[in-house]
Amino acid sequence: MSPGPPGTPRVLMVFAHADDETLLAGALIAKLVSVGHEVKVLCLAPGGGERIQRLRNACEVLGVSAVETLRYVGGAMWPDDTRGATRLRENPGDAQSLAPVLATAPRGDVAARIGGRISEYDPDLVITHSRYGDYGHADHVATHQATVLAFETTAGERSRLYALAWPNFLVGLNTRLMKIRGRDIRRMGPDGRFNLALAVRSAPDSGASVTIGVADMLRIRRAASRWYSAEMSRGPLPLRILERLPLWLQRTVLGGAQLTLLRAPGGFTPGASRKAETDSISGYLSTGDYL
Repeated sequence: MSPGPPGTPRVLMVFAHADDETLLAGALIAKLVSVGHEVKVLCLAPGGGERIQRLRNACEVLGVSAVETLRYVGGAMWPDDTRGATRLRENPGDAQSLAPVLATAPRGDVAARIGGRISEYDPDLVITHSRYGDYGHADHVATHQATVLAFETTAGERSRLYALAWPNFLVGLNTRLMKIRGRDIRRMGPDGRFNLALAVRSAPDSGASVTIGVADMLRIRRAASRWYSAEMSRGPLPLRILERLPLWLQRTVLGGAQLTLLRAPGGFTPGASRKAETDSISGYLSTGDYL
């Protein structure tokens, strides 16, 4: 992951799975690219070769400059989901079958590998999953925790770290639907150690997040998401509903990408103008008024 031309704002997006970059942040990535940022994606548990190729295809649609993958294995959403830790091992006899499951891998080991990419790429911005795993996936939580640790130990002085954030009503709807289905949201992940209820309660107020207008990029996101039709059919119910909506309705929910600032250089504060943050992200490096 070598840096791009001098002066180009660099963004490193760190995600757990192939499809996270598109379904969770595709419009944001396309927006960043559209205003001149160089965006690279690091995917920790991408799956087998065919899925990695679909990851690369989707990222090409979004305008991502480079994709790098690690060899962790995607874990289960629930302790009783026997498909979770094996569904990405498409060839049980290959080397990946010996790779650690991301959600249960030592955080320090994962952070060291992410930190190496941060040091090499020297990004201006690092963006990763929310601390509650977006829709409650323990792999996302592990990625968030490892990225925070990696950033603290390796990021440059000017770098800033953001996490994805989601509207409170959408987070609440997702947890209610899981409870209705009889799921215990206090015991999630392959080993049952992730407590989604606690993570949501302790997460920073999403109202303090920077909001970036990305409605004009939803068409690009939809084009990229076609590479993940199988994943979308198995995804969380709120996500499946959103994906079926026409674009004009999607804008009401996905038209503003929300981010929570986690780490920043001393003295940095998010833009003074909420409208400026929502309407534009260009020029942030020189003025400090934007993302």
